[in-house]
Amino acid sequence: MSKIKKTTIQDVAKYANVSSGTIDRVIHNRGKVSPAKKKKIEEAIKHLNFNPNLLARTLALGKQFMICSLLPESVISQNYWSLPRRGIMQSAEKYKDFGIVLEAYEYSLFDEESFVKQAQIIIDKNPDGVILAPLFEKESISFTQALEEKNIPYIFIDANIPDQNNLSYIGPELKNSGYIAGKLLNSILNMNDDILIVNMVKGIENSSHVWVIEDGFREFFDSNNYTNDRKINSLTIHTTDETEVTRELTKYYIKNPGVKGVFVTNSKAHLISEFHRAHELDGKVIGFDLIEENIASLKNGSIDFLISQNPVFQGGQAVQMLFDYFVYKKTPTEIQYVPLDIIIKENVDFYLNSQ
Repeated sequence: MSKIKKTTIQDVAKYANVSSGTIDRVIHNRGKVSPAKKKKIEEAIKHLNFNPNLLARTLALGKQFMICSLLPESVISQNYWSLPRRGIMQSAEKYKDFGIVLEAYEYSLFDEESFVKQAQIIIDKNPDGVILAPLFEKESISFTQALEEKNIPYIFIDANIPDQNNLSYIGPELKNSGYIAGKLLNSILNMNDDILIVNMVKGIENSSHVWVIEDGFREFFDSNNYTNDRKINSLTIHTTDETEVTRELTKYYIKNPGVKGVFVTNSKAHLISEFHRAHELDGKVIGFDLIEENIASLKNGSIDFLISQNPVFQGGQAVQMLFDYFVYKKTPTEIQYVPLDIIIKENVDFYLNSQ
C-alpha cells in the first residue's frame, strides 16, 4: 500500500475562493456564512467529489488500496463481459479519490493457460483485493489458494465455487436461473416438443457453473413431469465462433429434427437465433443477458426471452464491498444474489432506458 494525495479542505477552499475556516463552518453547520458563499462551497464540494467524513477516515489510514479484477476477455465493447467490467470501472472511479486503484486483467474463456498467466501476474502484484469471475474451476481454486497464502481477500462474481474462502459471492443463484429458464421455455412449447440445451464452453468438466444452470433447467421439467413426451438433450460446443457453431448445430439438427426449443446457458443465444433464421426454423430460444446482438434478436422475434443477471451491478457492488472492507472493516454479506429480470421484446426498451 502506498501513500495517496486526496482532496483536502484546502483544495475546496481554493476552488471556491474562500478560507478553510469558512469551509469548516459550512461542513459543520456552525457560524454565519452568506448564502452566496455557501452556494459556492456546496458547488465546490460537489465538483471535487469531496466527502468530509469519508475523507477524514481515509486520510487517517493514509493508504492506497489496489484492486485487481480478473474476468473473461471482452473483445468488443458490447459483449457480456464488458458489462461487469463497466460496473467495476465506474465504482473504482467513484472511489479513486479515497484510495482505490484498479488494475483490470482478462483471460480467454477457451484457454486455461491464459487464466493461469494472468493470475500469476496478479499474485506478483500483491494487491489488496481481487475480484474474480471463476469460470475455470480448477485454475480458480489454485489461484485463490495462492491469494489466501498471502492473505489477499477476494470476491467472486457471476459464478460461485462452493466451500471456498471468498469474502462474498455476487451474482445469480445459478440453479434457480436455469429453473426459471425451463419454466419460461415450457410455457411457449407444446408438450411433445423436443428441447436442446446448448453449452458453449472450452471444457464442460471444468465449468461447474454450467452444470448447475443445466441441472436447474432439467429440475423444472423433472419435478413437474414434463419430460414424458419429449427429449431434452444437451450439446456442448467448444467455441463461440459462428462458423463452428453453425456446423455443430447443423449436424445435430439433421439427426434431431424434432427440436422446437433451445436454451443457451451463456450470452450467445443470438448465434442460435441466427441459425434458425438462416434455415427458416421456427424454434423457440431463451438465453441470458442484454448484449447488443441478443437485443436485436429479441426485437426481431428470433429470441423469445432473455434473463438479465444485472452484470453491471455485480461489478460495481464488488468494488463497493472491498472498499467497505478496507476502510470500515465491514465484513461483506457472504452471498448476495442479484435479482433476475425477465426481458421480452415488449419491455426491452423500457428496461434499457431505466438502466
